[in-house]
Amino acid sequence: MLLFVTTLIHTALALTSPRALLDHAKQFQLNMYSAPYFPSSSTRDSQVAFIGNSIQYFNDTPRFLVRLSRQAGSITTIHQDSCFRGGVNLVEMWEQGNGMLKHGFASEAAVSGTDDNGNKIYDVGAATVEELIARKEWDYIVINDHTQGPARVETRDATIDILTQRYAPLIAKSRAVSIIIETPAYRLEGINNSHDLGTTQESQHKVREGVQKYLEVLKLELPQSIPPRIAPVGTAYSHIRENNFELWEQLFDSYDSFHPSPKGTFLQGCVLFYTMFSNLPPIPTTSEAVEDLWSDARMMNNARRKKGYEEMPFPTLEEVNYFCHVAQLVCEKEMNGMSQSNNS
Repeated sequence: MLLFVTTLIHTALALTSPRALLDHAKQFQLNMYSAPYFPSSSTRDSQVAFIGNSIQYFNDTPRFLVRLSRQAGSITTIHQDSCFRGGVNLVEMWEQGNGMLKHGFASEAAVSGTDDNGNKIYDVGAATVEELIARKEWDYIVINDHTQGPARVETRDATIDILTQRYAPLIAKSRAVSIIIETPAYRLEGINNSHDLGTTQESQHKVREGVQKYLEVLKLELPQSIPPRIAPVGTAYSHIRENNFELWEQLFDSYDSFHPSPKGTFLQGCVLFYTMFSNLPPIPTTSEAVEDLWSDARMMNNARRKKGYEEMPFPTLEEVNYFCHVAQLVCEKEMNGMSQSNNS
């Protein structure tokens, strides 16, 4: 009888909106990571805010996820908005706000209309982090720090302070689930003044360690009903590095060796999707369907725009399936670890 009642509760949760799910989680003290997810027969809308830098806006992760979620068979339809600025950490993101008219979103794909004077209006996102979070009731807020930020004690501590004082109160008020991206370490050791971070593996370990600190701080600052999550993108990169070094190299922009290529963005998108919904996105079945995921991207990778560099290819169907497999593998490991931590 108990098993039957538990099953009914879990099924009912799956059929509700993300916000209603949070209410039930609070009521029944269910852990959102450990509770199984049962997709409903009809899709639901999910409101997702994105905050960060070029790790997300190269190849337009927000719009990529929107198109990924609108394929046949998806369990949700994503709606997005963002606040991005190139090269910043989370302290600078808060202080300086949106920089996307300057940093790449002043493109034809970003045009959303014209004003009364005939000037183009660009879809660049909210002017500030505060404005973005206040715009609507978000289900998820996805955040990334500068890649080197979590890896050094000084910048990590500064980020912890801004998360505690500025970000966490807004996230708590919004009642959204916050997701911190564990960004991938650079492909080439020592670039961008990262010599002190060691090898790629050592650097990734330091990034992971710092992001884990961010998670622990947010867990203390946010209501228990909306525990924060880590999107283990860097861990997914590391898994591929260990098993297919050549493919791992292709996850990076060939021009700078640290921004994501379209293949890297696809992997990142799959990890984010699974972190949010405990489910894989619909897997494209044709090359045309894969390419279409970037048909309205406001900005692509550097190699596409630099003379002397070949356009970086979209992932093949075989790679698409492999990336989905890796995303599921690392996300389930992440979720199991979080569940054990919350229950200890």
